[in-house]
Amino acid sequence: MTITEILQKLSVKIKEGSGIESIIANIATVHDDESNLDKSSVIFSIVNIEEDKTSKNQSLYNKEIITVPIEGVNVDAREKYKKPAQNLVLSILFTSYIKSIDQYLDGISKLEQIIRYLQNNNVFYFNSDELFEQTESHLDEIEDNKLIIDMITLKTDQLNQMWSYLGSKYMPSVLYTMRIIRIQNETVTAKPIIKEVKTQLWNNNKSDAAGELESGTYK
Repeated sequence: MTITEILQKLSVKIKEGSGIESIIANIATVHDDESNLDKSSVIFSIVNIEEDKTSKNQSLYNKEIITVPIEGVNVDAREKYKKPAQNLVLSILFTSYIKSIDQYLDGISKLEQIIRYLQNNNVFYFNSDELFEQTESHLDEIEDNKLIIDMITLKTDQLNQMWSYLGSKYMPSVLYTMRIIRIQNETVTAKPIIKEVKTQLWNNNKSDAAGELESGTYK
């Protein structure tokens, strides 16, 4: 599932759980076209994308041992991935975009409903087609593909800096980080597991049997 599909499906989940529709748009440019906005719309924006370095150190091998035929013999092996999965962290911003003074409280109320929903539902699982809440069943097959959403509290100077680079005056909003954790789903081939090693040490010429110093097999 692509990032855009994840965002769209998350927006649907939020609407189903909170009753509030969030419009996916760039809050920095939303002033340019307000035709599709209500007087108190909630805008769902991405304000940053970065790599999740905390989960970067992953094995290139599947932890499960499988049996595969290699040169006509069944051997224990592990699947090797092309590359480690790249996990992302998205900074997502929900903004109460209020166009009318008399709708100010209504906009705040919509934002509060989204906050309440994400407080109780901050982990989602996904596969290639669907996004599931943590409380839903049938999660075993996709437990490694998930979103983890956490609220971020900004200090006054950080808040001012964020809205400055967004090129807008402050609007009631809440910032979250959304970690996208993917499974490694591309494999090259099965690699046999090394169970024993045979060594031979020679003094000079390995063709001279008299020069052998040591040999042995180690498991």
